[in-house]
Amino acid sequence: MFDKTIAKVKGWLTRMGIIKQLKTITEHKDINVDDKAYDRIAKNKAIYSGYLSEWHDIEFRTSAGEKKKRNMLSMGMGKKVAEEMATLIFNEKATITIANEAAQMFVDETLRKNGFHKNFSRYLEYAYATGGMAVKVFAYDGQVKLAYAVADAFYPLSSDSESIDEALFISEETKGDKHYTLLEWNEWEGNQYIVTNELYQSTVKGELGTKVGLGVLYPDLQEKTYINNLRRSLFVYFKPNIANNKDMTSPLGISLFENCYDDLYLLDYMYDFFFHEFKLGKRRIAVDRSMVKPYPDMNGNIVNVLDPEETVFDAFTLQEGKGVTDMSVDIRSTDIINSINSVLDVLSMKIGFNPGSFRFDGTGIKTATEVVSQNSKTYQTKNKHEVLIEEGLKELITSIIDVAKLYKLYGGPSEFEIGIDFDDSIAQDRQENFNYYSAMAGAGFIPKLIAIQKTSDVPEETAKKWLDMIKEEQSRTVNADVSDLFGVAATNVRE
Repeated sequence: MFDKTIAKVKGWLTRMGIIKQLKTITEHKDINVDDKAYDRIAKNKAIYSGYLSEWHDIEFRTSAGEKKKRNMLSMGMGKKVAEEMATLIFNEKATITIANEAAQMFVDETLRKNGFHKNFSRYLEYAYATGGMAVKVFAYDGQVKLAYAVADAFYPLSSDSESIDEALFISEETKGDKHYTLLEWNEWEGNQYIVTNELYQSTVKGELGTKVGLGVLYPDLQEKTYINNLRRSLFVYFKPNIANNKDMTSPLGISLFENCYDDLYLLDYMYDFFFHEFKLGKRRIAVDRSMVKPYPDMNGNIVNVLDPEETVFDAFTLQEGKGVTDMSVDIRSTDIINSINSVLDVLSMKIGFNPGSFRFDGTGIKTATEVVSQNSKTYQTKNKHEVLIEEGLKELITSIIDVAKLYKLYGGPSEFEIGIDFDDSIAQDRQENFNYYSAMAGAGFIPKLIAIQKTSDVPEETAKKWLDMIKEEQSRTVNADVSDLFGVAATNVRE
């Protein structure tokens, strides 16, 4: 991960005096980015990690007037929100169905070798936390590979408000005392796709440094690669399906909690307050100073009335007749917990979850994001985000096939129908969905083919195959029943 956001690239190029040189790589484009967008990405990353300096660094004075610093505790709701949404949308049960057997086998094997389900789920969580992520497709060592880029490693070059066709990817690597930055430009020139690689070396981490040959670190990497016959770019950008109200002309996404900073800060403040309530509200007993003074026992040894390590007792000069006074106050845990849960409900509403999706019980956050009906707010939000993920996954499959055919790793067709099943069982309404379409098909209101598609979320070609298989199984069952009834072969009965 990077110490500085990608927005600093412009600063690097300007300071190093090479802004003109790099622009010649894309003479027909402006190297332009809104620094504020990447400032927000950096802030979202910090919130996701659980530590944002402007929130969590606290200066205070003790009752004695001494100035001190400490870190405010974090509830970690930035992480929790992104994690819950990613889990709801894409989990290990999600399946990709292709209406061609050869393509299905090749794509399944490619995704398996790349650990796709595990990695995509993880990076989808990063995307919901920071606003987006990208997946690159390339060929290496006779295989199609996938590489992931987090939000601050992805720099759009050419785009409209809906899609990104060209991009700069940035990756960093350290070797010994040298820090290397690889710039990978993905661009179109007419119908030709061009990948340009540049390597920079620096002795200071986070700075671009000077340009060096690719052979220093990547001896097999070409400076320029020209690719023809592609249907789309060799990367897919994924983002939350939320309108970008920070920059309405930007193709970049925004974090799930981009508009929830106040709520997240308040939750951390209250969480910190809750635990300090116990620390400051611990039992305290005032005793007269005479009770904490050591005294000689009958053998002349100096002893203490109270254990000197004991922190419950505080020494005061008390009024005569008051030897011990309990100064403890009631801990307001119930009031604080109720207040925290009220803010959690507001946060849930803002990100599109049902009220009560998150609950604080005094020990930690409990989640209740399971959905009980299709009218649920959480279920509707889940489906909304799935729209963009489904589109992106279909584009990813297209790029995998294009790269495989380009390097002769796959010889099947390029055109086929793709279905994405996100597995709604986590939302507890799959049975309801099945019952509805089964009843419709049973009553003759819709074809069984449609019922199979709707309940299993598979392409039409796959549904047709399933329907043929069902008819074949039913036919075999009928024949077997006839044979058992008459004690003769079913074929003889038909004759």
